[in-house]
Amino acid sequence: MKKFLCVALLPCSALLTTAQDVAKPVSAEALMVMGEDETVPIWIVAATKTDVRYMESAIATDTKDMKISRAKSIYLMEPKEFTQAIDLFQARKYAEAKPKFAALKARYKFMESMRGNHSVLSAFYELECLRKLGDLEGLATGLRRFIKDPLARGYQLKQVDIYVFWDAVRTKSWQRIDALAKERRAEPLPNFLRAQVAYCHGLALEGLGKPGPALNAYNIALTADSGASEEITRLAALNIMRIHKANPAVQLAIKLWRTPDENKNTQGYFRLLEAASVARLYQLFLGSGTALPAEFKDFLKYQEGEAATPDKPADKPDKPDKEEE
Repeated sequence: MKKFLCVALLPCSALLTTAQDVAKPVSAEALMVMGEDETVPIWIVAATKTDVRYMESAIATDTKDMKISRAKSIYLMEPKEFTQAIDLFQARKYAEAKPKFAALKARYKFMESMRGNHSVLSAFYELECLRKLGDLEGLATGLRRFIKDPLARGYQLKQVDIYVFWDAVRTKSWQRIDALAKERRAEPLPNFLRAQVAYCHGLALEGLGKPGPALNAYNIALTADSGASEEITRLAALNIMRIHKANPAVQLAIKLWRTPDENKNTQGYFRLLEAASVARLYQLFLGSGTALPAEFKDFLKYQEGEAATPDKPADKPDKPDKEEE
């Protein structure tokens, strides 16, 4: 009989433990600075823009309420799960990072209106994952539920403002993008945002049937932040090569390459060399592990001087062309 009771009590005990775990509120660890020599660790269980409810230890059951303005500052400690998600994001593993940010956004929702909280930060990085993955429909859906006010860093707020360009790309509102880009031409922007604006403007100019100005915009996107925005520079490079390949003047320059009729003073010749330079740049740096598409590999053959071969890279000729010495 005793054996039966022991066995029967086990699941009851497990249920009790589970119920206690469920009842325990989710908390966010923080440091509350009250003065120069007074820093208090707290565990926040609820927060608004102006008020905070907290426990004085991770296992406490009693809570205290306080106006945030009473503290000199409150530093939110970074959860290890957030650190792990950021590591994935910085490693360009956006598809893996996105669901982790979504889970953190939900987990810390109880403090989503507090300045710099990890719910809004996770929501922001979830949007960034969507943008970098090219999921503009997902980005538009996420933005409808996103409140940017608790973001604490200026560059994040500016990024949210620039999402208007991506939404216009989603709807192919080319005239709108052209107008927005012209409005922001004189506005000081971080280089990574300047690259985004230029890339979206390039798409719009192409959509408006202006390949020449589109090339200028794509070149700005390519160089604005020295290639740090890898997804932007990769797409800009591909679009530059695509426009050049479709250009009849470039096609003629290819046909006349190293023939008596070749003319180095034409736009077609200049554009061909530009396409070749971008192809080499893509192969060396911009591809981020992605091979140069087969349709553009022929561009690698063209350079000023001798024709490139597999054993003689286009950017490192064995000896100079006699005509250029």
